[in-house]
Amino acid sequence: MQDPYKTTIEVYNRLGKNYLKGISKAFPKERTAFIKLFPKNARILDVGCAGGRDSRAFLKSGFRLTGIDLSRVFINAAKKYAPEGKFLLMDARKLKFPRNSFDGIWANAVLLHIKKEDILKVLRGLHKILKPGGILHVSVKQGKGVKAVAENISQNNERLFTFFRKKEMEKLLKKAGFKIIFSKVVSDTLKRKKIKWVTTWGKRA
Repeated sequence: MQDPYKTTIEVYNRLGKNYLKGISKAFPKERTAFIKLFPKNARILDVGCAGGRDSRAFLKSGFRLTGIDLSRVFINAAKKYAPEGKFLLMDARKLKFPRNSFDGIWANAVLLHIKKEDILKVLRGLHKILKPGGILHVSVKQGKGVKAVAENISQNNERLFTFFRKKEMEKLLKKAGFKIIFSKVVSDTLKRKKIKWVTTWGKRA
């Protein structure tokens, strides 16, 4: 995989609706609890929004929702699925929002596509655009190292995965300026027995 970022985006663009259908009902259990943290009209950023599965739930809860993704196919699907939201083609490594823009940031199953050397920069960028007291949700696959992985859900196309341990993610969030308010290893919502997820919430002081 010569350029893992570019290759991963190309895979998502190619899979399109088939991939979105595969994850449509695999929403994380923590989403309901995350929603309860915010009042109506809260500004929420969905990083790696894909086809708008979680974005739509946030909109139904009365939030003002912005979603970003690097797959143009996914962004177009999100605009149709959750038309009340604002969806932008944007790189999480190069965020273009002012400081203190959001009350909450939902980064579910997306930072696992970020290289180890880039992850702290991304977390600091997310910290910057959160309001004081704002909360970040991060969910990544549990494990070690960085691998190009082919799975059934990706029709055996390789995608870049960066794996993390629970304490490792907590340490990174703290280094980026967050206070850890929740951290847990959870089972896979698609019921893949060998996959566990590290779910961590950080609060901007």
